[in-house]
Amino acid sequence: MSLLRGAVERLLNHIWYGNSVLSWCLIPMAWPVAWAIHRRRQNASPKGATPEGITVIVVGGLTAGGTGKTPVLIGLGKWLAGQGYRVGAVSRGYGGAHGPEPHSVTEIDTAAVVGDEPLLIQRELGMPVVVCADRKRALDVLVDQGAVDVVLSDDGLQHYPMPRDIELLVLDAERGLGNGRLLPAGPLREPPSRLASVDAVLERNGSDPDRGFTYQPAGALHLASGRQVTWPECVAVWRAQSIVAMTGLGQPAQFFEMLRGQGLAIESESLGDHEAMTRAHLDRRGEQVVLITAKDAVKLPECADPRVWVVAIEVALPSSLLTRLTALLPPARFVEA
Repeated sequence: MSLLRGAVERLLNHIWYGNSVLSWCLIPMAWPVAWAIHRRRQNASPKGATPEGITVIVVGGLTAGGTGKTPVLIGLGKWLAGQGYRVGAVSRGYGGAHGPEPHSVTEIDTAAVVGDEPLLIQRELGMPVVVCADRKRALDVLVDQGAVDVVLSDDGLQHYPMPRDIELLVLDAERGLGNGRLLPAGPLREPPSRLASVDAVLERNGSDPDRGFTYQPAGALHLASGRQVTWPECVAVWRAQSIVAMTGLGQPAQFFEMLRGQGLAIESESLGDHEAMTRAHLDRRGEQVVLITAKDAVKLPECADPRVWVVAIEVALPSSLLTRLTALLPPARFVEA
């Protein structure tokens, strides 16, 4: 990452998650944020004001930065499809140059056009995904297409013009709510009281079995050849090789710690959040193996470097959450006999 960007991220982490006097200095700047939040909440549609026959589930966050929302959405999408629901997704398309109009993500799109997360969702789930800064307009496109009955919103908890039925809030158990203050004095997009109004709270690496979820490696893809390899096979070979794990995740430590927990001795390199990996990033590394995430891979589509492997990550969702969703969702109409 650039030196300036890295310095800014470290400073914000110190202010938001440390005992910094700078946070107190920024409190007056959080007052307009609180006012804007209050106004948006006043104008929000009540839960359930969604189009007939459509259930909208928001997978969102209360804190700025990565907490694992997109992996949770992908895991949830796989589960819903397995239950017989026709699933679609809407996203802001952060980092993409798709313009102000709703854009349906296709196989030929790139992360530079639609953003890395929507492209990853479309490729992982093979379902309709529409990106637009106005998520309600994206939702309208999916409804008009008539091909879905459950819509997942990647983030958007604070996007109140979009109607919704169910809200899932994702937190990082270690960081929690930080200093508990609103942006920019703290990491919060809304006050802590918002926790009481969502339907479920999930905590990455949390110890509560009803809220906690974890990442587990499921295998790896050799990017240059397209070869899929099981995770035990990968670990058996890589333990004798030098490895660097490189990623542009918002919280890269989660990826690194997961790999080390599998018994791999890795070096690590963090890019900026959503930063695209380039040939230059790879060329300056001398390790025998380079491990990246699927989110990084969608921004590195043409890679002939034989060292690069994409780690497939699965999310184990709490069984109590799936039981609760079963009770909240209408019966699936398209279950195969």
